Amino acid sequence: MAAEPRELTAYLKEDEIDLLQDKLDIAIKRLASKTSFRGRQERQWEITDIPERAELEARAQEVVKIAKTGVRIAPFVESRPLVPLFKAAKIDLPSIVRIDHEQMRYNFYCVESTFSILLAQDQFPLVAELDMLLIDDAKSAARSTRPLRLFPDRKDKHFFTADIEGEIGIDAQMAIAVPEMNIELPSLLQTHAKLAANTQLKANFVVGPLTFPFRRAAIEVVGESDQQIFWRYNLQSELTGVNLFKSVLILKVPQEVHSVRIEATLSVVPCSHRWVFFRDVLPKLSDTKLLVVELAST
Repeated sequence: MAAEPRELTAYLKEDEIDLLQDKLDIAIKRLASKTSFRGRQERQWEITDIPERAELEARAQEVVKIAKTGVRIAPFVESRPLVPLFKAAKIDLPSIVRIDHEQMRYNFYCVESTFSILLAQDQFPLVAELDMLLIDDAKSAARSTRPLRLFPDRKDKHFFTADIEGEIGIDAQMAIAVPEMNIELPSLLQTHAKLAANTQLKANFVVGPLTFPFRRAAIEVVGESDQQIFWRYNLQSELTGVNLFKSVLILKVPQEVHSVRIEATLSVVPCSHRWVFFRDVLPKLSDTKLLVVELAST
């Protein structure tokens, strides 16, 4: 079952605004000398013409304005109990999972966490971050809820080389599997071979395929088997409008636990072509929400 989405606004506090203004003033003084940035390559933009000081100050105030008013972010969490899904599909639980479920009294959930960054059409994120803290009502720290699997994980970085809509799923080993994605395949024979392999992989999904928005980004992941989980996307391409990011977790939840929540801190560094001169000092806007993971009734 799905929890209701709740929008939040990521912005800077008043003291942080003052610090941002100081940084922008220093950047304007440096740029006004017209020496530091001339001819510099900034990702896909080559900076050759630096505006006059008055124009730089106007653009800096645009940065301050968005830092004050904030960026809207819509988080959404959906959970599915996995043991009933395996039983419904008439697939035996993996041995370790079965022992954990029957002898150690754990349940397992697939949790999709999605957040949409709602930016103006001329703006795009340079960085997007999701910091999760799992909170439950377990009486013992040794039996706290924790992620058994997560996606993306550190080993999954190679998937994030293009901006495409892909698919993932949970297989019979209760692992997260990803069909192979190649944007440029060298031959028709290899194309058919990969399509056949992907078709077989998807046929073995117990859950899925689930759509997943892959973003061309250098990603950082921390926290497998820990209650604190962190993803950072350093975007390598320009995405405008609504920017969707998703994380998928397989949670191991003690059966005596009745409440699991996620304290989610969502952050974005917004940018515009007009602000590219200030790229090194653009603010990271953050806000935190407590999201409920719906558990199956026992």
